[in-house]
Amino acid sequence: MMAGMHWRARIGTVDGVPAGAGVLVDRARLITCAHVVDGLGEVVVTLPGVAEALPATVAWTGGWRCQGDRGDLAVLELGEPLAVSPCAFAPLDVLRPREGRGTAELRALGFPFGHEKDGTHVTLRTSADRLLGQEWLEIDVEQAHLQRLGEGFSGAAVYDPGTNLVVGIVTDAVLSGDQEGYIGRMLPLDTIRGHWEDLDDFLPLDWLPDAPRRELRALFDGVRLDPGTLELAVRRAFPTFRRPLPAFRTAWHAIRYAGEELTGEDRLLRLLPELGAAAIVTVDPWLRRWMPDRYDDLAHAPAAPRPPSRPTGSVVFRAQPMTRGGAIDLSVSTVIDGVPVSRAGPVRVRRQQLRARTEALLAEQIGSVHGFDWMLEFVVPEGLMSEPFEEWQIREPGAARPRPMRTVPVVVRHLDRLEPLLASYLAVRRWATVRARGRTRPVRVECGLPYGYEEFHDWLDADEQLCALAYAATPDPNWLSAALDTGVPIMLWRRHDCGAGNHAHCAPEKFLDRITDAVADLDPARLPFEVMRLRKDARSPDKGDAEHCGHRLTLFWDGAESKPDPPLSAAHKAGTSDSGSGGSGTESTESTGSG
Repeated sequence: MMAGMHWRARIGTVDGVPAGAGVLVDRARLITCAHVVDGLGEVVVTLPGVAEALPATVAWTGGWRCQGDRGDLAVLELGEPLAVSPCAFAPLDVLRPREGRGTAELRALGFPFGHEKDGTHVTLRTSADRLLGQEWLEIDVEQAHLQRLGEGFSGAAVYDPGTNLVVGIVTDAVLSGDQEGYIGRMLPLDTIRGHWEDLDDFLPLDWLPDAPRRELRALFDGVRLDPGTLELAVRRAFPTFRRPLPAFRTAWHAIRYAGEELTGEDRLLRLLPELGAAAIVTVDPWLRRWMPDRYDDLAHAPAAPRPPSRPTGSVVFRAQPMTRGGAIDLSVSTVIDGVPVSRAGPVRVRRQQLRARTEALLAEQIGSVHGFDWMLEFVVPEGLMSEPFEEWQIREPGAARPRPMRTVPVVVRHLDRLEPLLASYLAVRRWATVRARGRTRPVRVECGLPYGYEEFHDWLDADEQLCALAYAATPDPNWLSAALDTGVPIMLWRRHDCGAGNHAHCAPEKFLDRITDAVADLDPARLPFEVMRLRKDARSPDKGDAEHCGHRLTLFWDGAESKPDPPLSAAHKAGTSDSGSGGSGTESTESTGSG
């Protein structure tokens, strides 16, 4: 076996034209810049003084397509393994500024014009705080040095001359003007492994020994899970961890994050079963092989209750009126199986801006619910409950056109139910009643009833079994207030002002007959999905008509199974029932902490 720094390579075309540099990472693979091999399927690799014109194929390239793109990385594969020692990589924190050293002095071997055969060295300086665009590190050459950066250095290994440990590769340099050759950029190891995860097989990572780490990465290699599913798995494994999580690209990214950023000796033991279940990957043999003692403890631990096989999500909007100026503080939180995964706001808006800002915030959140059954929840004051939310638009980034919100379940909730008021506890009790009953069974409310607030309140207060109301038209404000004050958790109404007089023209009977027939025997937990179907049917040329009960239909659905409130501070459980319902969240309006 040959010794020395023979891992520094020259990359050329099959016709022998020099293209750039590269670095041998194992006995058969090299990394270089994608732009060095742009348009090439085959290249030749030379290790100066060791091996000449070795045939290699371009096995993989990153996301680079043109100058300035991220992912300027390529992997080359030799036709046969070499009897040459590959490079050794430095720890990820080696470029971090330390006391007494602001920058690190580094080297690179490139093959510029006039030095194509054996190459020439350039001395560089950089440090981890010189990050550019979350992708590159800026590098510079002191003007006293004779050799500067130029064409032929792209893909060259950047290494510590004291240890010969590689810290990254050169990507580009300023090639004109006063700074020509003195300023450039490199990809550090942390960026490289973000694009090419195989690099983790060679890095000195202390959270797991090399052999089990390589086997674990191979186990999840090629597994495709969307970022929302990956974040949900991490949140389930670490339910008390409340800091924002990165957008996980792969299952291995999530595993690596747990290993390097989270604490606890059992962190992999907690995460791997969650990821395995999501990815349909069997992790038990790996755990049994590499963590036998802890795996045995896990096998004998009581089984934790599992969430439903198909996760459900909610995008929850909260509109909090301000006391001055008629403004509204609008917040949004995305929740998957009861676990908050993203949030935004509050942003202050005027009433007339509410729709536009809601649609814009939803566009930012919608990626978190891809792959899930999900719904929209509007937590609003009484004055906003009859807004036509289901007619607003879902403006998904990248989609050819928006689609109406009625294509997903849309429900209204009451802002005051988030507070520890008597009405909140009454709502929990009535919700427990209707859930135990298993049927919605709404009571009909004709629009011509001669009730004021007191009479309506007394009627509802006297019947604790009354858990759902169906109004023939937009409810009188006094009736709505009385229903909210007595804790009624379910209400449906057609947004229609029947006016004064004998109400003959508003045809309440037909609507009430249809809506009660549609939902009377329905499990209240399924009500948002049934109302979504009714709204869709009402618009269908085949199923709908002008009197369909799905037209202009509002659903107030504010039971104890509602998801947490976004996002101002700590959650407060309003209570639970024997039927398995969870508590509604409440949050203080005095805090802006992440909760």
